[in-house]
Amino acid sequence: MWSMYMIYYILGIVMIPGLILGIWAQTKVYSTFNHYNKIETKHGKTAKDVARFMLDSAGCVDTKVEHIRGELTDNFNPKTNTVSLSESVYNQATISAVGVTAHEIGHVFQHKNGYAPIKLRNALVPVMNILGYFVWPLIIIGLILEMTYYATAVDWLLIAGIAIYSLNIVFCLITLPIELNASKRAYKMLTATGEMDLEEAEGVKKVLSAAAWTYVAALVTSILSLVRLVMFIFMMRGGDK
Repeated sequence: MWSMYMIYYILGIVMIPGLILGIWAQTKVYSTFNHYNKIETKHGKTAKDVARFMLDSAGCVDTKVEHIRGELTDNFNPKTNTVSLSESVYNQATISAVGVTAHEIGHVFQHKNGYAPIKLRNALVPVMNILGYFVWPLIIIGLILEMTYYATAVDWLLIAGIAIYSLNIVFCLITLPIELNASKRAYKMLTATGEMDLEEAEGVKKVLSAAAWTYVAALVTSILSLVRLVMFIFMMRGGDK
């Protein structure tokens, strides 16, 4: 039988690679963003102006562009059809700011063009929000029931908990190509419309590539979380099943 100290020790070690990758990814994002956020674009347009130009040129005149608090909290909300740009982006005329803006516009075009992966992710969002509350209650109830010898109920509860964690991995697997596709669209838009020359666009590519690592880190963390959950169940059951 595993001691609780040993269980928590081993489970903590399992998550270390994901923690390191996550810290590295966030550091890389902020360092790259801050570097290119000091370099102004040659045309001198602010991110909000570039966003409006790109949207109007593509016929997305109803899509709103607004300011939002925070740093790198930029997003596109399809429900309100609004591109929200953070304080470090909205009024800035830098390579980073315009690049991040173009990435969010890429999401607008994904929705407009019926990009299949983003439809799937949007369908999963409310499901994930609800199921996220049930993972650990299911596991704990299952382990308690095991002590009362409801073996069949236990197995189904534990399987349900593992299935929810596995679904989170699927969600991350879908999200990664969506974000990469939005970044690819951003690069093409900026060069095709003449909003940036190739030299400036290379800076944008570095900013967006750094941001992509945060989604890789999220995927790795999700996989490790599932591994940790399975190990936790195994060790709590005494390793005899």
